[in-house]
Order: sequence, then C-alpha cells, then structure tokens
Amino acid sequence: MIRRVSLVVMLVIIFGFFVFSILDLEAFFSTFGKDYFFENGLSETGSVNLVTGIYLDYRLFDSLFEAGLLIAAVSGVTWISQHEITEKNATFMLDRQSTPTLFVTFSRLVYPFMLMFGIYVILFGHVSPGGGFQGGAIVATAILILYYIDVQKATSIDKILTIEKILFLTIIGVGSISFFTKGTFFTNPFDLSASEQVKAIYLITLNALIGIKVALGLVAIFTAFLKEGR
Repeated sequence: MIRRVSLVVMLVIIFGFFVFSILDLEAFFSTFGKDYFFENGLSETGSVNLVTGIYLDYRLFDSLFEAGLLIAAVSGVTWISQHEITEKNATFMLDRQSTPTLFVTFSRLVYPFMLMFGIYVILFGHVSPGGGFQGGAIVATAILILYYIDVQKATSIDKILTIEKILFLTIIGVGSISFFTKGTFFTNPFDLSASEQVKAIYLITLNALIGIKVALGLVAIFTAFLKEGR
C-alpha cells in the first residue's frame, strides 16, 4: 500500500513539474540558438532548410561522428553474421520457393519512382525537408527491392564496406576545405558574401556523399542479416 501511495505521489509531482514547465518554456530554456539560426542560418549556410544548414555546417563535426558510427555498425554486423555459406547472394525466399509474381511486378513498378524520390530528397535537402541521411535510407530501400526483381543479383559486402570508407574520408576532405579558405574546419568553404546558389554547391556535394554512404551501409546491414538468416 505504501509503495502504491509513493508511486502516485511521485507521478503527481512529475506531472506538476511537466505542467509548470510547459506554461513558460522560456523560463527554463534559452532561445538564443533558435533565434540565431532563424536570423543568420540562410545567409551563413545558404540552406533554406535550416536543419540541413545545422547538420552540414554548424554541427558537421557531430554529423561526421554519426556517419562514422554507421561504418562501425556495418562492420560489427558483418563480423557477427559471418557464416560458412559460400553463396554470393542472399534472397528473400527459401531455396525451394520462388518469388511471387505479384511481388516482382509490384517491385518493378515501384522501384524507379522510389529511386528517383530518394535522389530528389538527397539533392534538394537544402531547400526542402530531407537530406543525405533521409534520402540515403530511401535509396537503400529501392536497392533492396531489386532482390524481389532479380533474386540472383550479386552483392559484395566487402566492396560496399571499402566504398563506404572511401566516401567517409571524402566527406571529411570536403568538410576540411574550409580550413584553407576560412581558417576553420567543417564549415561552408565559400565566403559569407557568396550567393546562396554558390553556397548550395557545398551542401549538395555533402548531401550526395552522405546519401550514397548511408544507402550502401544500410544495404550491407540488411544483406548481412539475410545471409545470416539462411
């Protein structure tokens, strides 16, 4: 009985703090960052989508760690899912089964649209919701649909890992160009007085590299799970 009463009291107290906090959020949180991004984000980064401006400019250092974690995750999954099977490819169905015709037909219809949409999300992430991480996940889904279309399609996780590591180093290299133009790492290398179209070159380049890297990483993880499942 005492435990129940204590739990109810704690819940009431927590709920009271929650209600009090939402009445006046500015009393608990500073809005300096939000105000600064709204006032200077577009002029300093050239990104209409402030989220893209933040993770590719103001917080690119953090985004590099996120991209690095994906490499670690892919490497870990690949190592854990090692097996003795000598097959070159993993399929969605067991050996004695065939992919239903409905899946094949539907996949062929959806694949080009999904691939184009993923590329759009990547390349236009600086002017609309999206970016390399989101678009890369969509492109990865489109690539995995190919397993439905052609179950014999070969994949090499080792090659994917190699390309992904090269892309990661390229992302670091592109982010480091600003050191030679502005004297600081991981920011837009173009001068603040440059036009938004010029600054967008940097954003599109990074989004494209990140998108390809994320897509390859997710494909490698899913393929490793499929092979392990067999």
